Amino acid sequence: MIEPDSRDPAGADPEPVPRSFAVGYNPMAGEMFVYGGAVLVVIGCIVTVVQGNPVALLLSLIGLASTVYYRPLIEARRPQLGANMQGLYVERIGIVGWRAVTGLDMTETYIRNMRFAKLVVTLKVPLEQAVVEPEQFPAWRRYTSRNWTQKGDRLEIKLDTLKADPEVVMRRVRAFHRMANA
Repeated sequence: MIEPDSRDPAGADPEPVPRSFAVGYNPMAGEMFVYGGAVLVVIGCIVTVVQGNPVALLLSLIGLASTVYYRPLIEARRPQLGANMQGLYVERIGIVGWRAVTGLDMTETYIRNMRFAKLVVTLKVPLEQAVVEPEQFPAWRRYTSRNWTQKGDRLEIKLDTLKADPEVVMRRVRAFHRMANA
């Protein structure tokens, strides 16, 4: 996965040499949704068996839906975002070529003491044309949560749910983008 860049003793951030990386979810980001949903399944089944009330199965269905939908959030070993000389890897999209990327920006939103960071990738061409190596994935994953959204020519990727510092990810991505477009 990703490790922090070395820092200059004077405190200035060095220009990172592009190094390939991949980073997955921070498992703490989704444990509550997955395991909470599993608890609802168990409680609904127990209430149905003990009381004979089939309405409690609705509770189990809600819990099962939550568990299945948020399951990718606890898969820490599955990369969600990465970069190499070929392009920017985004899970369930594949590799987006650097030549199709016009801009990279990081937006931050704060709600009380919680920080939410997003990598905003602006594309020159539609996403289907920007992908140089599409990722193959099972059909059932289409119905689970994902770390990105597409808004027109922009791809917004959540960084706060990943197991890496958003600034480090941003520096690494920008270093590859600069090198590829130099």
